[in-house]
Amino acid sequence: PIPPPEPEHRIFAGSVRSSKNPGNRWTIQGPWQGCNMASKKERTAKKSAAASRKKVALPPEVQKSVDAGDLMVSVSGIRGTLPGGFRPDHLSAFIQSYAAITGKTVVMGNDARPSGDALRQLITGILTLSGKQILDTGLAPTPTVKAVVNQKKADAGIIVTASHNPIEWNGLKFLKKEGYFFGSMELEAWKDALQKKLDPTVSPKKLGSISAVDGVSLHIEAILKRIPNVAQIRKQKYKVAVDAVNGAGREALPALLEALGCKVIKLNCEHRYGFSRPPEPTPAALKEFGHLCQSEKVSAGFALDPDADRLVPGTAIAGAINEEFTLPLALMGYVQSIRGAQSGAGSAGIGKSSRNSADDGGARRGSGSAKKSAGSAKKGVVVNLSSSLLTGLVAQEAGLPFSRSAVGEANVVEAMLASKAVFGGEGNGGVIDPALPSFGRDSLAGAAWILSAMAQFNMKSLDGMLQHLPMIHMRKEKIEMKPQRIPEAFRKLKKSLGNRATVDERDGFWLGFSEGWLHLRASNTEPVVRLIVEGRNATDLEVLHQAARKALGLKSK
Repeated sequence: PIPPPEPEHRIFAGSVRSSKNPGNRWTIQGPWQGCNMASKKERTAKKSAAASRKKVALPPEVQKSVDAGDLMVSVSGIRGTLPGGFRPDHLSAFIQSYAAITGKTVVMGNDARPSGDALRQLITGILTLSGKQILDTGLAPTPTVKAVVNQKKADAGIIVTASHNPIEWNGLKFLKKEGYFFGSMELEAWKDALQKKLDPTVSPKKLGSISAVDGVSLHIEAILKRIPNVAQIRKQKYKVAVDAVNGAGREALPALLEALGCKVIKLNCEHRYGFSRPPEPTPAALKEFGHLCQSEKVSAGFALDPDADRLVPGTAIAGAINEEFTLPLALMGYVQSIRGAQSGAGSAGIGKSSRNSADDGGARRGSGSAKKSAGSAKKGVVVNLSSSLLTGLVAQEAGLPFSRSAVGEANVVEAMLASKAVFGGEGNGGVIDPALPSFGRDSLAGAAWILSAMAQFNMKSLDGMLQHLPMIHMRKEKIEMKPQRIPEAFRKLKKSLGNRATVDERDGFWLGFSEGWLHLRASNTEPVVRLIVEGRNATDLEVLHQAARKALGLKSK
């Protein structure tokens, strides 16, 4: 029902053109041209720096759980199975080590996993015995907890969540000052404290305290200040469906949407523990959500993962759509708002200032509305290596430099800080706006920016917005593979396909071709290897995907 745009279309053009060409080739210069990939010299320097860092081993008993696939430890946090990876004695040691290397004030939050309450009691007890002042947000999205750490100028934060992992998993996400996730340096410091069995317990006179904080209201307030056309969105009175998987966003996202004047239709927003559908927002998991969007003829729909840092859109015609559309749609809202500010108009419609580049002052948190942050220096957009070229296409048309980082929110944020980026994220539905106090993947920010785009383009539905974007031809595959086999898989892929591609080995193995790209990497959050392939069209996708599987010694699929 939605024809693809012509090969020579412009995203911000004054009209939408249909095409009979099924190839739907893009106008982006190339998979790496116009995209600031790391040079060989930069990659070598980064590898040398990483190698020179002191690597601390996990205690043998903990490492056994890692080797068994029951526990995962990385910059993405600690995730473990119950039972198995999250033994109470290990958990106590994990929190004690965390308390030993952090400051006095700690913000805490959690998602709605059934094991969450028990873990919270253990964590708050240890932190109180360690003399910490706990600011408790209760059930709250991951970006909300990050924002509160920044807004309250806390020393640290801890989030009890395993994000999209199955129900038998739970996890801990550690935050440092300003709400940033632990990086490799902090992770090694934590492992060192774990090895040394540091005990941060204080005397009874110095015990800590717990106080509640309404983090969701603080978070929503910051987003409403950031979006420049709130009044315009409210006038549209959009009908929006929300599928929160009964998770941490079940109250927060509907509250934001209602503050934006939307009529909210709720699905899986019940006040109970446990998930009513598979936690990862995949197409198979979002069938009911997609049907709801279609039957209710919504203006837009938004589905979440359990800790509400990922966002998947839905439309009245297509139902649930590819998560890779989230970031480019949100970026369109940001770009159009900057153009409106530069032209002196409160909101720029389609075609207004369409040839201007989007300029901004760079990565600054809490800088207020997009209007206030407009500046003279061109800053860029950062996505991870596994994200679709579509965001690069939007950035290219807006005149914004586009670059890639290693996968993982911490890596994307680090690259955004280094380049003073104005926008960024991850293709799995993670929108990062550096001007917000969350400065990380934020589903609430993503929803607000998408609605902002719809209002600025004077669109009554998200289906209309999709007419300005090319189709995405992408395949994401999880491959069960033992850790010891992974290096050999990289070697096979490089030997078979590397001689005709641009190669990036910062995070697994990324290959760029004229017809698309592919990325093979070990997951930070699950005991699997991920193969992601994107082609310029359906034929290119199929050819690249089968070539990758053949190189890895896998059967055709």
